[in-house]
Amino acid sequence: MTKKGVRIISLEASEIYGKILKNGEDIGYSLPKKKDYTLFKLFKNVLDYSLDLVELEKIYEDKCRRKFLFPDKSGYDYTYAVINVKFNYTYLSIGCALNLKQLRQYFYENGFNVDGVHYVRYKRSSGSSREGKCLFIDERLYKHMSKWGECGLKNTADIASWEAYKSLSLSSLKGLINIPLDGILYLNDYESSFSEEVISIEEENGKLIAEKKFANINNNIWDGESLLDERMFTGEYKDRHMLLLRNKFFKSCAFKTRLQKWFKDKGISSVEQLKERGFVTMATDISQIVMVTTPSSMKFLKFLKGGLTESNVRKWSENVDCNFGVVKYDKRTKFFNGKMVQTSYQFINTLGLNEETAEQLLKPSIDYISSIRQDYDLMRYHFTDGIRREIDGDDAEISDGLAERCDVIFRLMNLNYGFKETRLYKHFRDDVVENLKKKLKVGKILLSGTNATLFGNGPEMLMAISGEFDVNVKYNESLVLSRGEIACFRFEHGRKLACARSPHITMGNLYYATNNVRNDIWNYFDLGDNVVCVNA
Repeated sequence: MTKKGVRIISLEASEIYGKILKNGEDIGYSLPKKKDYTLFKLFKNVLDYSLDLVELEKIYEDKCRRKFLFPDKSGYDYTYAVINVKFNYTYLSIGCALNLKQLRQYFYENGFNVDGVHYVRYKRSSGSSREGKCLFIDERLYKHMSKWGECGLKNTADIASWEAYKSLSLSSLKGLINIPLDGILYLNDYESSFSEEVISIEEENGKLIAEKKFANINNNIWDGESLLDERMFTGEYKDRHMLLLRNKFFKSCAFKTRLQKWFKDKGISSVEQLKERGFVTMATDISQIVMVTTPSSMKFLKFLKGGLTESNVRKWSENVDCNFGVVKYDKRTKFFNGKMVQTSYQFINTLGLNEETAEQLLKPSIDYISSIRQDYDLMRYHFTDGIRREIDGDDAEISDGLAERCDVIFRLMNLNYGFKETRLYKHFRDDVVENLKKKLKVGKILLSGTNATLFGNGPEMLMAISGEFDVNVKYNESLVLSRGEIACFRFEHGRKLACARSPHITMGNLYYATNNVRNDIWNYFDLGDNVVCVNA
């Protein structure tokens, strides 16, 4: 199965409805007979490489008596298994008019035929629902895929949550990782309560009023987080420190941890010791445990009574397998070997700069532009170690937007030092300089930093396993990071750091913190440069 996904037909609901009226329900929408341009241009969407796609490929040939994929001359793969339906236009014809709500109701209830093959409503992701799209599946596949995807659950919560969680297995994946289900340790979430001065927005006499006051805040400090033992980071993930994982009704960000070292150093030698603390696991030996997670990652539990119990965990385990999808992982920025990060105008606008501080901020960039104009070797560095391509799937980008010419120019620069005297090089150099200036004008400034993934209270999760962090006490204090401290191994200990969330829209998202990476507990993590630990 290609990790690029497969192409699927995409049709407008109003167009399908018109074809049904013209051809009759039995035929419905009629496809071009030849596999030429007129057919292939209907395949406008891609069904991403996902857990759903892997399962569809397993069963398609048996259920539909035809091959799951067919290629074109360019090597792209296509399938008829699923069709994307868009609801952008109403249907208007003489004597007949259906608005979008009526079209949705018709297709959701009745489905439709394509050349006599019946398609029924399948799934839609949260993103698809915002865009008014929905996937329909060949009815011969529906029973199996529904049973497989719903994990034996019935919708007992709101429909929005059910649809969103049911669609987690549609998430686009970079790959798979095998995590033994009997190697997972389940802890209860910990909700921290504290008082903080806030700007409270409240309704008063029909108006929104902003008021500064102290408010009680409740926060799930391990929301959607897991610890994953270093043994799991092998193969294509050996240099990674964080994996964003998906399984059916499961969604979690897992961080690289030396779990077995923690068990050994803390004298945790048996599974019974963990169960005595109220934890749940199907492991029979402590050496089996490779992952620690909580109910906030287990969306499955939202649809069962009793919450985190061994019985409920077994029900989930019976309906999933060990293949977890990897949606993303930590990676360095593409600027100067990951040492620099590019700002945005939103970030710059929230800093409150005056002319003098703006000059200080821009000086390194202006000096770099001046040097690159004069220094031929620096220009070569700019296209090698300085600013690299970032290759991720199909995307390949040169950060200054000159990808069309840079390869040829760079080869010529390395072949002949005298190339710097040519008109071709001088025009290229001027374009590079002009492009860098344009970036500065729109707030794209390179600064020492990184784009980091937030990791909330990882040390406390480890300490909860050993009983050093009491999950039964509501008003716990942080055991490692104090107020105003973070931990990021990209920077030295004690460094003052400006932090901003992404996307960044307001000065309320700025945080000025001190880097604290001096604590023995960090020896039990391997977080790299692009994870930032915070106290939530």
